[in-house]
Amino acid sequence: MAKFFTRSLIVIFWLIVVSLFLYLPTFSTNDPKSINIFTWGDILEPSVITEFEEKTGYKIRLNYYSSNEELMVKLKATQGKGYDLIIPSDYAVRILSKEGLLKPIDKTKLNFWNDLHPYLLEHFFDPSNTYSIPFGWEIYALGYNNQTFTKTFIPSWKMIFDKDLIDYKIAMINDPIEAVQFAAFYLYGPVDTLSESDASSVKSLLLEQRKWVEAYADSRGDYFLATKNCPVVIASSSYIQRSMKKFDFISLAIPEEGSFITIENLCIPKYSEKDEAVYKFINYLYRIESTKKQYETYGFFPAIRTLVPYLNLDKETRKLLLSTPKEFKKYHFFSTVIPEQEIRDIWLEVKTRSEQ
Repeated sequence: MAKFFTRSLIVIFWLIVVSLFLYLPTFSTNDPKSINIFTWGDILEPSVITEFEEKTGYKIRLNYYSSNEELMVKLKATQGKGYDLIIPSDYAVRILSKEGLLKPIDKTKLNFWNDLHPYLLEHFFDPSNTYSIPFGWEIYALGYNNQTFTKTFIPSWKMIFDKDLIDYKIAMINDPIEAVQFAAFYLYGPVDTLSESDASSVKSLLLEQRKWVEAYADSRGDYFLATKNCPVVIASSSYIQRSMKKFDFISLAIPEEGSFITIENLCIPKYSEKDEAVYKFINYLYRIESTKKQYETYGFFPAIRTLVPYLNLDKETRKLLLSTPKEFKKYHFFSTVIPEQEIRDIWLEVKTRSEQ
């Protein structure tokens, strides 16, 4: 009987914990002078939020997630109630809008819409930008040690996949969907699906690559570059740029064959009742002063094209921010080129097989 009682208490405890995790934000929605935001931990500049609070009297309440999957699970569980603003990546916008969890954007309340980079608008995940406002974007790039590569660096996927070229260690991305897509792109260019034989070739390439991978890392790939453990890493441009500010031996290059892009977007959950406050905050975020601080702190490329003259940019970054529509077509969005379970199976084998 005592064991049953103890187990019951444990079950009740965890039910309370889960309920608090899912529904806690809904407990603090009644204050008309507060805005509840569900966001990544490294995308909103704290000083910008503080300035907005001081100037307007509104209180910004932040809740954080570490992946789009976590964001989507929580919004589906709560129907988005309790949140006034979220910042999902491109593909997550498509899923959340199809689930009916997002409120259409009233563009008449935005004073910056015509200043947005045109190439960030009208993509597959929200063709008319009915539900999303592009906020920041980044490209997966090659970070490299320019002291190691004193001659011309080859800006190519060969730098992480070509066994005849590589005689060094690299840091590889740790996300299975992204890793499979990179390998598929190297072998076949931009594709939507892979045949069984193509998928087998992708797996073979990733298994072969394992021999020169020092570490699989997502957000900390730049660490292996900064510590000179790896002269080449594949990582998001924002992380590489943050390291470039600290170490002059680090450079960034976009593979000449093209690469992959992610766009982070502002969206308003369907049940938010604070439109006036939310639009006031959104407009504040897109001021030149605010977007400049955002970029300088976190390295996400800004969505505002009028910001470029105000930034101290290296040649490569300036070129990226001023990309022509033709150049931008070389940047692709991630997709599942084979079923997710097959991707997980490939990745499990890659991560667990002993090197030959």
